[in-house]
Amino acid sequence: MQNFLYFTYAAAFLFYVFTLVSRLLNLGRAEYCFGLLALAANAACLTLITISSGNLPVFELFESFLTAAFVLGLLGLFCAESEDRIPDTRLWVWLEILLLLSITLFSAKEASANVYDHNDLYIVLFHGLRIITLSVILFASAQFIQFRMDKKRGIPANKRFHKRRNFLVPGAVFFLVSEYVGILWCQNGWGDFWRWSSGFFQSTLIALYLMLALHIPGKNYWSEGVRSLLGCMSGFFVTFLFLIRSMF
Repeated sequence: MQNFLYFTYAAAFLFYVFTLVSRLLNLGRAEYCFGLLALAANAACLTLITISSGNLPVFELFESFLTAAFVLGLLGLFCAESEDRIPDTRLWVWLEILLLLSITLFSAKEASANVYDHNDLYIVLFHGLRIITLSVILFASAQFIQFRMDKKRGIPANKRFHKRRNFLVPGAVFFLVSEYVGILWCQNGWGDFWRWSSGFFQSTLIALYLMLALHIPGKNYWSEGVRSLLGCMSGFFVTFLFLIRSMF
């Protein structure tokens, strides 16, 4: 089973690289085919983890980032527009996926240990929704990066800004729902809804960052630039905090 896990993991990594190269060469059909193969290999790897552990792959760094890469890949392949000019949104998505997979290179290639009660719905939902949050916000970052590229090219992007901002809103919603589920988990497990720790501090930072990115006032050039810059950085900020949380 472990050998199959290594094989599917390596295949997913390789197919995502081929997908990126196809996007760089503007080979739309090849990109789509390699993207499907990458998602299939990614799904096979997650399935093997689930079968071997008997739990959903949403807990430790290796499996959670693989799951995030899979969700982000689905968004990139089916929700991002493929454009003739390079770079485009899909290019940034494939780079983000390879960033996630590159981080997993330094983690143990195995399912999570029985640290959590995997039968507790609140625990599973808390971790699963946070992974969805990471994927959606990374997708929003890719959209904002492309927005700023379009602005530099002199392409009118007023409507595109609102479209990209609307991808950040669901990410914030998923995060807030995950935190609410975490409150229920904390309440049931320790009799209180808040236990101050580094994890709670990191959650607070994410909440404040997202609220700031979504509530910069004004409709002028300056406010639009600040909002788009915060949007660009949002996915990487959340990824960094998730990485720190998994290490300590």
